[in-house]
Amino acid sequence: MAELQQPVAAVNEEVEAQRPEAPEEQGLLLHGVVRARGHERPLAKLAVATGEELVEHEGLAALVRAVPYRLPEWDRELIRKHSSTIERAMRRVTIVPAPYGIVFRGREQVAEFLEDQRVALDETLSFLDGMFEMRLHVQPSGQSPYMAEGEQADRAASFYTALRRRSRAAFTFPPAGQRILSAAFLVSRADWVSFVEYADEIDANHPEFRFDLTGPWPPYDFVRIAFLPSERLGE
Repeated sequence: MAELQQPVAAVNEEVEAQRPEAPEEQGLLLHGVVRARGHERPLAKLAVATGEELVEHEGLAALVRAVPYRLPEWDRELIRKHSSTIERAMRRVTIVPAPYGIVFRGREQVAEFLEDQRVALDETLSFLDGMFEMRLHVQPSGQSPYMAEGEQADRAASFYTALRRRSRAAFTFPPAGQRILSAAFLVSRADWVSFVEYADEIDANHPEFRFDLTGPWPPYDFVRIAFLPSERLGE
């Protein structure tokens, strides 16, 4: 007669349900990098809101927020909150905006990142100093007869050239849909209002097109932060 073996470990579901879950490991979500030396340090501190902190290292500071140490959820509200943090900070200081989703294990890893990228971050902050981004989309307004693609391209080039002269840097995006021009411009904080006025003047002189100019924005399109932690998230 076969003998039934008792399970090695029986699970008491009621006990397991009452057992508290292990606390989730916390990490730091990067919003951006600012300067934190001399007169810029108190300005950087003014850019910090509730739930955020600065991790300082050798005159640079990372604006971060505590989050679970795992791949962040691709949630519209979380992304909006990330963007709002950067946009609020830019009113106080020059910031190198980080793309949503860079999470460090802790302050030590943030400091290592600032040290490894110190030269590039310093150069980028100098380039962006005192600058806002403006974005422009232009498309036919439908208030004029059909215009050949070649003529539309010539008009787009003339609009871009005129506005490029009033910015520190600019580049175009591939136009989509009916747009004949999509571009980003890096414009001085002191001159962004006059930039808008000049764009409005061009718009008024060309009723056959509709200009959609937005900003000022943080210089999202003039920065590329590509960083992979030395250890994989969640391992």
